[in-house]
Amino acid sequence: MRFRFPALAGQSRLRRGVAAAVTVLLSCTGLAALATSQASAAPACQVAYSVNQWSTGFTASITITNNAAAITSWTLAYSYPGNQALASGWSGNWSQSGANVTVTNASWNGSLATGGSTQIGANFSYSGTNTAPTAFTLNGVACNGASPSPSPSVTPTGTPTPTPTPTVTPTPTPTPTPTGSTGTGGGSLLVNPPTFTVAQGTSEVIGVSLSAAPTGNITVTVAASGNAGETITSGSSLTFTTSNWMYAQPVTVAANATGTGAATFTASTPGLTSVHVTGTETAAGSTTTPSHVANPFTSSTWYANPDYAAEVATSSAGASGTLAAQMTLVGQQSTGIWLDRIAAIYGGSGNSNRMSFQAQLANAASHATGSTPIIVPIVVYDLPNRDCAALASNGELTINNNGLQYYEQDYINPIAQILTDYEHTNIRVVAVVEDDSLPNLVTNLSIPSCALANSSGAYVSGIQYALNKLHAIPNVYNYIDLGHSGWLGWPSNMGPAVSLIHSVAAGTTAGVSSVDGFISNTANTIPTSEPFMTATESIGGQPVDSTQFYSFDPYIDELTYDEAMYTNLVGAGFSANVGMLIDTSRNGWGGPLRPTAASTSTTVATFVNQSKVDQRPFRGDWCNVNGAGLGAFPQANPNPSFSHLYAYVWIKPPGESDGDYPTATHSHGDPHCDPGGTQTDGSGNSYPTDAIPGFDIPAGNWFPAQFTQLVQNANPVVP
Repeated sequence: MRFRFPALAGQSRLRRGVAAAVTVLLSCTGLAALATSQASAAPACQVAYSVNQWSTGFTASITITNNAAAITSWTLAYSYPGNQALASGWSGNWSQSGANVTVTNASWNGSLATGGSTQIGANFSYSGTNTAPTAFTLNGVACNGASPSPSPSVTPTGTPTPTPTPTVTPTPTPTPTPTGSTGTGGGSLLVNPPTFTVAQGTSEVIGVSLSAAPTGNITVTVAASGNAGETITSGSSLTFTTSNWMYAQPVTVAANATGTGAATFTASTPGLTSVHVTGTETAAGSTTTPSHVANPFTSSTWYANPDYAAEVATSSAGASGTLAAQMTLVGQQSTGIWLDRIAAIYGGSGNSNRMSFQAQLANAASHATGSTPIIVPIVVYDLPNRDCAALASNGELTINNNGLQYYEQDYINPIAQILTDYEHTNIRVVAVVEDDSLPNLVTNLSIPSCALANSSGAYVSGIQYALNKLHAIPNVYNYIDLGHSGWLGWPSNMGPAVSLIHSVAAGTTAGVSSVDGFISNTANTIPTSEPFMTATESIGGQPVDSTQFYSFDPYIDELTYDEAMYTNLVGAGFSANVGMLIDTSRNGWGGPLRPTAASTSTTVATFVNQSKVDQRPFRGDWCNVNGAGLGAFPQANPNPSFSHLYAYVWIKPPGESDGDYPTATHSHGDPHCDPGGTQTDGSGNSYPTDAIPGFDIPAGNWFPAQFTQLVQNANPVVP
């Protein structure tokens, strides 16, 4: 029987849990700082230092605010009282000598106007007590000292004098209750990111939401003060209801072509404490529009996500010897940046203190040296009724709660706006668009949530909207998810999948040109190739694919599946230049159980079990699969015999959990993630879930035991 697996592409997705957070405010630091008197002299600089720590390491986040004359470069210096040791840093050039840490500016954040701010961060290891530093200097001046006399300062020609950020959080002018703002409650206002930069002639986006449901509609106003060169072009008045209060709504801030300096943006509504964020206008960058090439991976470098490096550091710091070195190397690889909910766009407290999308792109741009482009892989993943056949990775939006509207206005629009601000950089953004979505419309329409996604048109409309917005940006490359060979490999699934994907792409403004390629095996564990057998090989008079494990699926690995998909997609009308990607983040299947040669058995079932490198008992296993290993590292053009295989990628960050399962203490989760559970195939056969035993870790949270296993079982072996 040709069975169709429901929701087999890995379901990693809702973001990470929150590690213990410690915050230290220094010299009137941060946006929420309180000074004793407006008459007090402003310090020359302010530093907000906070950490997100674990038992052996931590991530330090630092916001620097310059209250003195404008500067074009800076050096921050401070010392640790303990044994804290620098691992890696971003948004600046980090170094450490003994206890002393020095950071110089990156190429893009050296200019700080009076009142201007920038954010930097780094990962450290430590043992014992992680005591925060107590003193900072900026360009040799103590950050708790008085401001130097402003008399030597000269306002640059043509640059309006910015209004300095005050040392006392200003009391905003009382705002009249707007018409229709009748709700109470709402908890508190949430605004992220707390600081941002915006280059001249571009725009940036901040997100505003509520921490709790209101009892009725609440109108939030956002107003700007300070640098007149920064203006709010949309989002100055936002309405939150009982159905949308949790979704951050975008506020777009545009910078003029000449100004620099800082502006304060105040979100307010009657009855709730106002929130202030700082936006600093910087000099204009390049205006050169990059060429949109067929294969973005050729002659490019790869961007490594600092948030992933921080997760890996929690495991590598506790390891030793070769394993520790291997883990560290894995943490330096490029992994997908998951924009898997609206809050992920803005980072900060709304997204487990992760970097904002804008900060990630700014960091990537700082690493794009010379003429060599840098690949930044992102995952666009928040359709209404997302992962309609799964339970561990259902998204935040639903079709019945205006989900498509929120998806387009509050999710895709701000992503596209932020990307547009980096369209003149040497970044090449590889966007994996809504994995699992279209495959679910092929095989899982018997599930009510999937049937609604189909009948409402939400999946098709949402993906077309995303493709239209992203394709318009010249350095963004759209890749559509193809599930994997164990999902759409049967001809009865592959044909309808190709037709559906072509129909969706053809319905966009640019038609099939809006799609640059396709990706398979996202977050899954199917091997790139089965080296010791082929699907049609005859054993005892029976083909390999006739065994129960393959059930007459003619594609037993991802390489042959991608070759077939490429042929069919091009035949359906896609360009012959489309590229194929394989997610190899967990499909290595190395370790001591990996076979070294084909079996000598003449019984086909025995031959397959002894020859296949895929060690799962059931090809439908997908959640935290036991025994898996890292696959090939991210690399461009990995297979000369299949030139349209553009890259191996690590879209799923190795070591993040696929999901938890229902227990007596929590009802959410997916039974497929239960190590003690069972599942059935389309023929009624029962199998264990094969999830790693002894753990129940929510989707997206760091899973140390899984990460260790992946590194130890890697194939190829991690150097």
